[in-house]
Amino acid sequence: MSSPKSPESRTRPGSRPRGAAQRHSAAAGPGSCVILHLRDPREKSWGLLLRMDPTGVWVRGIDLASVEDWARQVAAGAGETMGLATFFVPYARLEKIVLDEPLGPVPSLAQRFEQITGVALLAHLDPKSRDWTQ
Repeated sequence: MSSPKSPESRTRPGSRPRGAAQRHSAAAGPGSCVILHLRDPREKSWGLLLRMDPTGVWVRGIDLASVEDWARQVAAGAGETMGLATFFVPYARLEKIVLDEPLGPVPSLAQRFEQITGVALLAHLDPKSRDWTQ
């Protein structure tokens, strides 16, 4: 008498079992532009990932809803009344981190910043004056 097959053993050759971790070609790390999904309270932030440690993540960023307004303000050159802040998010508040990547014809937010301002995001942040990823 044969034992019943587990769901993992019934998958097609070359396919992943249900619940298997997906592998991505790029991983979020220091220096990556990311979108943070937070809870308690629910909010989304966008910015440059500075550091990940056992307690949480450090980001230089802004509320997701304010990114385009901030970019337009930078492009106008009228002096910034809003800008990026460096902040810490403990893992208890973090639902997920998503890389800021283009999706088909839709540019990433970092690319959108460059389209609006004519300046690359990292050049605007001037990483030469301070190493934001350390």
